[in-house]
Amino acid sequence: MQPEQPYFAHHPGRFFYLRDDESGELFSAPFAPIKAELDSFEFQPGLSDIKWKIKHSDIELEITLTLSPDLAAELWHVKVRNSDRQSRKVSLVPYFPVGYMSWMNMGAHFDDELNAVVCTSITPYQKLEDYAKNKHLKDITYLASDVKPTHFETSLPRFEGQGGLHNPTGLSDKRSLSDQPSHYEMPACIMQFELDLKPGDESEYNFVFGPALDKQEISDTLELTLSDNKAHAAADYASYIESGKGVLNISTPDKIFDQFVNNWLPRQVFYHGDTHRLTTDPQTRNYLQDGMGMAYVNHEATKQVILTSLSQQKRDGEMPDGILLTPEAELKYINQIPHTDHSVWLTLILESYINESNDWAILDELLSWHDSDDESTVLEHVNMAMRHMCGARDERGLPYIAQGDWCDPMNMVGPKGKGVSGWLTQALSFALQSWIRLSRDVNDANELDKFQETVDELVVIADEYLWKGDWYARGITDDGVTFGVPEDKEGRIFLNTQSWAFLAICQMLCKPREC
Repeated sequence: MQPEQPYFAHHPGRFFYLRDDESGELFSAPFAPIKAELDSFEFQPGLSDIKWKIKHSDIELEITLTLSPDLAAELWHVKVRNSDRQSRKVSLVPYFPVGYMSWMNMGAHFDDELNAVVCTSITPYQKLEDYAKNKHLKDITYLASDVKPTHFETSLPRFEGQGGLHNPTGLSDKRSLSDQPSHYEMPACIMQFELDLKPGDESEYNFVFGPALDKQEISDTLELTLSDNKAHAAADYASYIESGKGVLNISTPDKIFDQFVNNWLPRQVFYHGDTHRLTTDPQTRNYLQDGMGMAYVNHEATKQVILTSLSQQKRDGEMPDGILLTPEAELKYINQIPHTDHSVWLTLILESYINESNDWAILDELLSWHDSDDESTVLEHVNMAMRHMCGARDERGLPYIAQGDWCDPMNMVGPKGKGVSGWLTQALSFALQSWIRLSRDVNDANELDKFQETVDELVVIADEYLWKGDWYARGITDDGVTFGVPEDKEGRIFLNTQSWAFLAICQMLCKPREC
């Protein structure tokens, strides 16, 4: 979710060297680490795979990567073709680094039974209680092939030598890889396939790259991916991606826009909603937002997000900073920092879900609480969440920000417990309006009246304390400093407090303006 990191010489990746075994000329694919100027280069992102087509010195490479819906494995397919008019002797050398694994028992070897380079290590521990946990970690990384390599290498220092990755010693002077294991050195998965290609000939290779607990797990994975089942593995992943297609399909004169709406957009929503951003303790806000998107892809997943989230709510209505998805999961990093906006997203995800599913019965489902075995309906859970948010306000009626709202880094506004959020003032109003609208026919009338009173208060409060003539301020710090105002040299205006003012129907921004 963060900006792409800059690349460096030993940046992790998946690389393929191609060497002319007669001239010694060397290039790499798809591009790094040699970064030679290629004759042609194509990158083809598919719906369930990505593909590179490279041509250089009359040798063509087609590299395809797909994944498995169930296994932690990358499935690579490489095709090498001789487009020259004469026969060529070349070496294909996949180079898959695994990085610094551990200072305990780090090494690698070639396993003839698996036809794989297997890199091993032991995760170090200092706390005695971590020993049992670490025994279940996948400390093995392997690269397996469906074709036996001519040679292999397991040591990154031995392969790179003094030449660097752009001209590795292990491939210089037409030499072959060492066929040696490595012990207490930086391991890597490297194979060499010597090819003798007549004009027009091509050779194909399948590779599986992934982590494993032990040799048996590698064997089981290869049985499903490199044997006769390898075609099924790719088809299964394509079917999995198709299941996230979404409910909307458009056709316009702009075909690029069609691709964006029909494929890219639901794919991104599906990725977030199905993998939970690859964490077992997603931040509550993220979990609910991603679940909201899934309402338009697979609304049953959205329902599960709602029920899982509310089952971890405190009895006083407060939502946790993170949602635990597995028994062993723990709240980590950002989820240990108090944020105050999580309940806002409950009403919004419920509205999205019910609009798509028409499942009003969800409001009657019974759930316990994080700190109580008492069972209450989803309706009551959300009522309690709204009550808690309405109560978490200062003497002016502005919501506290604690150490952040939707803007995670805004941790210096309210660490003393006094800072308030301009955006959350509007977001609370919008959430209450959504809940009033959604639950009008099933909720207690007195409860709804109280919520409406709070909405009316928030409109007045926002205009009184946050409107600064041309726009709404972002918040007020513990020390009473209002920020996001015209007088600020930096951070003068924040988009969210203007866009959400429209959602919350704040009077000053929504009224006709003089030009």
